[in-house]
Amino acid sequence: MGVIPILFEQPVARDDWDGLGHVSKVAREVYGVSVAADESCRSVFDAQKIVQESLADVINIKLAKVGLLGALEIIKLTRKAGLVLMIGGMVETRLAMGFSAHLAAGLGCFRFIDLDTPLLLSQDPVIGGYQVSGPVYRFTNAGGHGGFLDWKENDQVCRNDFQALPYIATLCMKATFSQRLRRCLSVKVSFSHSSFLLAS
Repeated sequence: MGVIPILFEQPVARDDWDGLGHVSKVAREVYGVSVAADESCRSVFDAQKIVQESLADVINIKLAKVGLLGALEIIKLTRKAGLVLMIGGMVETRLAMGFSAHLAAGLGCFRFIDLDTPLLLSQDPVIGGYQVSGPVYRFTNAGGHGGFLDWKENDQVCRNDFQALPYIATLCMKATFSQRLRRCLSVKVSFSHSSFLLAS
């Protein structure tokens, strides 16, 4: 019994555009495997280059890298071009990652979900917020995305995560972010192509 890969994530150096295009073409045509641009996609301009030159099949969006507005532009561009979307994160706590999870839940357009970096932390400095059990992400009906930093117990970890807070502008809203996003964008939520399950 062997393992059949379905995705290569960033198989070349971030500025090796020729290599990215070549590996993507060979992986797709010879092996039927998709290639995701991760480090190569640091801005809307990078996403445009990837789309225009067919350099990858999948674009990995990280909010800490491109911000919310940049992410929404990249999502629009990627969907229009017919490419696949992936959402990931840097090494972040569940506070920052919760925002990404709500974006994925609110839009429902990501086929690959890679929001596991909070598991790399030695401690979880977040009170409340979403919970993960295997492939299932459970959200609450709390205001914002329901998570708060425990500053007293985890001062250093919280300071590291504080860099992501500019992208989390909706913490105090009454509705959850995913509910507000659905209303604002009038997007039908569909998880049929996602690689994870959502439960309320």
